[in-house]
Amino acid sequence: MTIDDEEAAGAAILMDTLPDHHKTVLRLRLAHRLPAVEVARILGTNVEAVLLLQHAALNLLRRQLEAGVVVDGDNPAYGRD
Repeated sequence: MTIDDEEAAGAAILMDTLPDHHKTVLRLRLAHRLPAVEVARILGTNVEAVLLLQHAALNLLRRQLEAGVVVDGDNPAYGRD
């Protein structure tokens, strides 16, 4: 496994720690590269809600990384070295 593969696997595991609504928005917006308007249509909401959820999800991920979340297999843990 390359470093990029390991980072991608770690990012996927870390993303799985997010609440479902945050995870869904990030997957549709980032992995599937859908515009916010299309994500809003799929989820039955408005563009503003999609953008707010996306922002909140990215902030949660950033805070986890800043707190030193270490992803080990299927068990992310806070502050482990």
